[in-house]
Amino acid sequence: MGFKVVKSGFLSIIQDYGRLGYGGQGLVQSGVMDEHAYAWSNRLLDNHFNDATIEITFGSFALKAKTNTFIAVTGADLDFKINNNPALMWRHIQVKNGDILTWDKPKKYGVRAYLAVKGGFDTQVFFSSRSVNLREHIGDKLNKDDTLPCASFNAKIHCPPTPEKYIPNYNQPLILRLLPSYQFNQFSASQHNLLFNQNYTISHANDRVGCRLDGAPMNIKKSTMISEGISYGSVEIATDGLPIILLKDAPTIGGYAKIGTVFSLDLAKLAQRQAGTKLRFEIITIHQAQKKRQQFNNFFTITPH
Repeated sequence: MGFKVVKSGFLSIIQDYGRLGYGGQGLVQSGVMDEHAYAWSNRLLDNHFNDATIEITFGSFALKAKTNTFIAVTGADLDFKINNNPALMWRHIQVKNGDILTWDKPKKYGVRAYLAVKGGFDTQVFFSSRSVNLREHIGDKLNKDDTLPCASFNAKIHCPPTPEKYIPNYNQPLILRLLPSYQFNQFSASQHNLLFNQNYTISHANDRVGCRLDGAPMNIKKSTMISEGISYGSVEIATDGLPIILLKDAPTIGGYAKIGTVFSLDLAKLAQRQAGTKLRFEIITIHQAQKKRQQFNNFFTITPH
């Protein structure tokens, strides 16, 4: 019982909160790109924060329900329908055996939608996570006729819809708050000014591994450095003088200097933007970031280990 894939779409993959604690073995974090939308999809069903969802990128995806259960769809508006009728997002919905769920293409702004099911999708666990990482050949994208197991559920759910103030506007100006890294002071004042006083543009080199930015390049002295551990959200300055923001499927080591790390909750906003989007950087302190992160974790009962 569960769901059967009718149409595979551009890129639809199983993701949970992520594969934590395996960096020392060379396995990256993976997990959902838009943590805000993902967390709400599970909250709307009173799920565990780590329950597996489907991350649907750009749409063209369809499922057939093979059981009775409840779902929640959040994130980008990809023209979600049930049995060819427009369906509501950011709230739980009951689906029945035989229902057809479809996502066409982005209607407005944003590129990733999240489908949560009551109790989560019961797919294969790889290294303590159900998250798929195509770059490392851990799992695979969803293909036609794949079956996604989940439990049946017929009892009522008493979770209210997402309040309007928590539903993102994926067209608002994008500002990424940056935590200076230990290499921040290796960059000059003029390089800092260039980073914080221009509008960068998201390039077409943009996927789950990283996001390259176009703009006025820094004047970088070409040199070699030993590769070292890198983290989700690290901002590397490549030899062309332009930033690369490392995302969920990025390698665990890298050899470019890192000017800082983007605040994790802002990376969820970046995950919904397409090539051509303008963005800016601004500084955030570690204390500000920790406070906002703790508030988010407490609200969604997130307790990563």
